[in-house]
Amino acid sequence: MNSANEVGWGGRTRTAIGTLSPEMGSGHLPDGNISHSGYFSEMFIADAKGKPYAPKLSEAHSFTDKPNCFGVKYFGFVGPKYGNLLQFGGPGGTCGN
Repeated sequence: MNSANEVGWGGRTRTAIGTLSPEMGSGHLPDGNISHSGYFSEMFIADAKGKPYAPKLSEAHSFTDKPNCFGVKYFGFVGPKYGNLLQFGGPGGTCGN
């Protein structure tokens, strides 16, 4: 295989059944402020020829099964210091298993 149609990033927290879910990142939902949540910066994908490119906002889709507890958001290019930014995190709490 020389290429893929999709790429993905993922994360999770885990705890014993019946206990509160832990925080993810610094415990804050993504809001664009990198001091609030965990993040990946300077994100790129390599095409079939190995040339790096940034995912377009319209191509980035997120899924969060417990949005009151955790979140993820791709902001695209936010400037030269951080480049293409994906932020994640959340307070955890009573999220179910």
